Amino acid sequence: MLLRISIITAIFAACLGSIQAQSTDSLFNGTWIGELTQEPGGIALKYPFRIVIEVLDSHKVTGQTYANVYDDPNFAVMSFTGTIFKGKLLTFQETKIIDATVMQDYIWCIKGGQLTLKQEHDQLLLEGYWQGVTENNGQCIPGKIYLKKRLTP
Repeated sequence: MLLRISIITAIFAACLGSIQAQSTDSLFNGTWIGELTQEPGGIALKYPFRIVIEVLDSHKVTGQTYANVYDDPNFAVMSFTGTIFKGKLLTFQETKIIDATVMQDYIWCIKGGQLTLKQEHDQLLLEGYWQGVTENNGQCIPGKIYLKKRLTP
């Protein structure tokens, strides 16, 4: 009887852990707005950056990223896929450029990165590092990503 209760308790705990992970994963859903930085040598040191995340089954995500240059009409929209680990870490990889302006002497970076989920007051934060390559496999100068989203009740 004691073994049976232990097994039922273990199953319940596993199911509860799965439900909690799924609800934590749902915090990633939505539009995140912020900034992407690039170490010296790129077009600029900071760029406006936005990511729209849709959480799928089994901790997988998909969506689009939007980047542009401050005070400049140049922009890029890219699709991405990713994975959420332990409800706190998002790894992503842009898969293709959907739309973009062509900049003279510069090529957009196709980025991948690791972003950590944090909460600060009534906001959620995604912060971390990115690295990338150009469409012709040239190395991009890496940097950091800082994003915010208002926590909704």
